[in-house]
Amino acid sequence: MKKFVFIISIILTTSIILVAQYKKHTVVKGDCLWDIAGYYYNDPFLWPVIYKANEDSIADPHWIYPGEVFVIPNVPEEQTAVLPVDEGLVKEIRGAKSELQEESRTTRSTMEIGNEEAILFSVVKAEDYAFTKKAALLAGFITKDGSISIGRVSKLIQPIPVFKGSPTTLGDDVEVNRGTSDGINDKDVYVIFKWDKRVGGYGNIVRIKGVLKILEAGENLSTAKVIESYEKIKKGDHIMKYTSPEVIVGQANPTTHELEGKIIAFKDKTDIVKPFTVVFIKPGMGSVKLGDVFLIYKEKADLIVPHGKIQIVDVREETASGYITSIMGKTEISNGNKVKLVGRIGG
Repeated sequence: MKKFVFIISIILTTSIILVAQYKKHTVVKGDCLWDIAGYYYNDPFLWPVIYKANEDSIADPHWIYPGEVFVIPNVPEEQTAVLPVDEGLVKEIRGAKSELQEESRTTRSTMEIGNEEAILFSVVKAEDYAFTKKAALLAGFITKDGSISIGRVSKLIQPIPVFKGSPTTLGDDVEVNRGTSDGINDKDVYVIFKWDKRVGGYGNIVRIKGVLKILEAGENLSTAKVIESYEKIKKGDHIMKYTSPEVIVGQANPTTHELEGKIIAFKDKTDIVKPFTVVFIKPGMGSVKLGDVFLIYKEKADLIVPHGKIQIVDVREETASGYITSIMGKTEISNGNKVKLVGRIGG
């Protein structure tokens, strides 16, 4: 008899604990899932958590009706960050340096590229932009297109070498193995990069290392100055034509547009994933748009367990690049994690 009472006690205690994990919300006129998520989680992009927990009652997440009662599951505590990274965090993550950032924390820095005055290396985003050009450039991308490389750094020209083989840094000159016969001209701007690891059948990661500006173009060789340095620049690094990264005006709003994907790679190998970690997801162009916000999640016992969020800053044919903007709890984010579109700029 005592054993039976003990078992009943365990069952009742477990039931009370499970019930305590959930709140309930009665829908009133004007409610929508993202408003409810905003109220309970202070994050409207977590609306899929509520939708999944009440899927039997919600035929379409865009339509809910007064009087319906929804279970509100608990979610892990969220560690958030806002794009783009500021100057201090860029330097902390990658040791990034720029001759355009010598003045302390300005809201923007500019440089002449042909006749275009490009806001290329902003350290603080303009009020209406979702992210800066620098954030988009630093993320890198995945491609199969080997023709993006139009030459290489053939020589490091260091006025006072610190030691033999020391890497080139901001303000140093380099020689590139292309010249006027290849279409290179004085004042042209190029991105320095290296081909990084291969990612399945999607291509290789293009890792951005810096930016150079042609000082003097010869027929077959040219001298250039490093005007942006994000990583150690070495002899043999590739160069590609600088194309001004596309940025988008506005902030993402919750969306119920159906789009699922997964994480296929991380830019850096890391044991601990933190906000501002760069990840690559599929799908890409045609489905994903700049500024899109994706929820990283796993499914467990018919519930969505949120792990964090990603904001997209670069979209290619098959893949997209983004920064992790939030981490939820002590969950593990890894390749293969599912992602779901939860926010989009302009609907």
